[in-house]
Amino acid sequence: MVNLVVVTERDKQVLGFMARWRFVTLDQLFKSNIFTSTYKTAYKRLLVLRRGKLINGGQLSCGRIYYFLTPHGGEKIGLALPWYAKVYRNAGMDVVLKHLVACDFAFALSIEYLSRQDILSRWMDADYDVLAKCFRSSDLFFEKDGVLQVLVIDYRYSLKYLVERIKLYSRLPLDMREQLIINFLVFSETRQKQVLKAAADSGVRVKVLKANWKY
Repeated sequence: MVNLVVVTERDKQVLGFMARWRFVTLDQLFKSNIFTSTYKTAYKRLLVLRRGKLINGGQLSCGRIYYFLTPHGGEKIGLALPWYAKVYRNAGMDVVLKHLVACDFAFALSIEYLSRQDILSRWMDADYDVLAKCFRSSDLFFEKDGVLQVLVIDYRYSLKYLVERIKLYSRLPLDMREQLIINFLVFSETRQKQVLKAAADSGVRVKVLKANWKY
């Protein structure tokens, strides 16, 4: 039985934020300025939303809680396809972590991710096979300082996979490569050095950033 909850404007912001990022933490809700009070007060409100079946949650291996939207919560903010939450409810931990890190990265750089359609419209002259492989991955695209950039989050990937990402983008036409930066987000100095070495003389601009977020 669903507990009746009076949904406030702030609650709708919470639900909308979860619809946008899929999986979020309490820290990220504070970074978005949706909550500005104490963590205890915010946690209690999220507990009310959970009891009302508007959101659900899970626990990371480090013990931290993450939250995600339910179909009922999606209906409250007018999502056309609120059932999408069922897909993410059964997502593996690797998918959850990638979404959390992508959100952290966006906050850190003050960026908005671009849609696949937007990238497709810019890369119409690229080889179809290259485009298909770009879009089948979980790579994210954004624009920073007038330059198109790709974010490749390394979460327990093999080095071979990351090297293949470099080779894939090196197959783009020269004019596209010259206007592109590939950002690899890694979690250790060892992996950072490995990717930098692999990217040498690749024909694409590569940055290898070491993340400070721990999950």
